[in-house]
Amino acid sequence: MTVTGAFGEQPQVTFAEGEQPGEDLEAVTAIAGNGPAVAQGDLAVVQFASYAWTGTSHRGLDNSHDRGKPAVMRIGELIPGLGKSLLGKKVGSRVVMSIPPKDGYGAGGNAETGVTGADTLVYVVDLLAAYPKTATAAGRVRPAGPGLPQVTAGPAGGAPAVAIPASDPPGELRAETLIEGDGPAIRADQMLITHYQGQIWRGGKVFDSSWNRGEVAPLSSLTGTIPGILEGLTGKTVGSRVLLVIPPADGYGKKAPEGAGIKDDDTVVFVIDILGAY
Repeated sequence: MTVTGAFGEQPQVTFAEGEQPGEDLEAVTAIAGNGPAVAQGDLAVVQFASYAWTGTSHRGLDNSHDRGKPAVMRIGELIPGLGKSLLGKKVGSRVVMSIPPKDGYGAGGNAETGVTGADTLVYVVDLLAAYPKTATAAGRVRPAGPGLPQVTAGPAGGAPAVAIPASDPPGELRAETLIEGDGPAIRADQMLITHYQGQIWRGGKVFDSSWNRGEVAPLSSLTGTIPGILEGLTGKTVGSRVLLVIPPADGYGKKAPEGAGIKDDDTVVFVIDILGAY
């Protein structure tokens, strides 16, 4: 099997006539990167192509290149062979791996992906970036406006502290850049890598927090979020920390997350670190 093509672009994978997969896990760094090594728990941003290989036959499975947007893989939550093969590899690398069933989906295969228990999996993965749980916004610090929640940095890799005023919330959407990153401005259709925390103005309850879960969070696009996040984040720059105060009209309405405790007339407060955009 040979793999050619530039890093980040659609690879050309050629299986030699009559070639059969081996019985053991194999991982080869076809292109060596010089970025940070991928660690357990990191969220890796990748371009990949995958194939099923049985005997001398092979077929394509999934391919991020065809979707026009990178994919994400959380190290530690993948099939064993894929996780083992990526762990410790450096960002900027292309890793070619052959994953036998024992290191893949096992004898039962995976009906959802069309993989049988006899299929060896072939992955060609380009490591574009990796984000540890400690990733954070970095840039010029700016204070929040009067009458808005005050945000102070938490411990390294931890959630910021958000002090919500006892006064009534503003009646309109407020989007304040607390840390101004120097990356490019984000578009609504891009996939974002974020850290975030969501609270209810009334009482200050935290209803969702990637910091509390100990993992950065991908957001497939802003167009799939509530209006206040879409409007408030579009055009902000990568590396920024943004405070969003979202009134009910721009919030969840009657579609609040189950168990969040958000009422129809609640204003919600988000602090969002924009770590990457793709």
